[in-house]
Formats: sequence, structure tokens, C-alpha cells
Amino acid sequence: MIGRFAGSAIMQKVAAPRLLSMFAGGSLLCLLVVLFATEAAPVWAVVLIGFFHSIMFPTIFALSLKQLGPYTKLGSSLLVMAIIGGAACPWIMGRISDAWNIQRAFFGPAGCHTYVFYFAMWGYRPDAIANSHTTETIPATEVE
Repeated sequence: MIGRFAGSAIMQKVAAPRLLSMFAGGSLLCLLVVLFATEAAPVWAVVLIGFFHSIMFPTIFALSLKQLGPYTKLGSSLLVMAIIGGAACPWIMGRISDAWNIQRAFFGPAGCHTYVFYFAMWGYRPDAIANSHTTETIPATEVE
């Protein structure tokens, strides 16, 4: 219960994109420790990655659906289907681990977390992307 209240207090004071970028940056730092450190440090870094995951999915979900207007239902269904990546990444990590070692297997999640960091900083803004590549934009209408 305490963690839930603390998380909501943070979310009220820090903008979602900023908080997501801070947590994605923290997870990237932990992944660097996992990839390049030795002894107990990588173990603790893996534990901390779980902490940094705590706000990622709901924040990514909310930012992805922002300003989709009439496409909100389609966007949310595609995001839910995209969760399959959570099943594919461990399989890929297992294959890499079998071929080399477990530390090298964490290069896969490092790539994923790099994309989450990009998304938190710039990628969630549909207007900026739409205006830079085409003259069409997604209409900003009320969500049902």
C-alpha cells in the first residue's frame, strides 16, 4: 500500500515523460553494470532493473494513446498485442546465453530500454512526428 501511494505522489509532481525518461535512464545504467561489471554488482543491478520497470508499461501505454482521438481503441488494442515482445525477449536472451554467456544476453534488453528512453524523450509526441514527415496529422478529438 505504501508503495502505491508513494508512486502516485511522484506521478502528481513529475510529468510522465520526464519520469519515464528518468526510469529508462536508470534501467540503462543498471544494464551497463550488468554487461560490464563483475562479482555481486551485476546481481544487484538486475534487481534494480525490476524497480525501474515499475512505472514503464502504464506510462508508455498512456503516452502512446495520448492524442490518438478516434484511433484510441485501435491503438490500445495494438499496444496490448505488442506485449508478446515480453515473451520473445526472454527466448532471444536464452539463445544468446546458450551461445555465449548470460552477460552478453543482456544486450537485447539494453536495446529495448534504449528505445524506451528515446520514446520517453521524443518518440511519444505524435504532432512532432506527423508534422515533420507529412502534411497530415492525427485529429485531436475527444475520446469516447
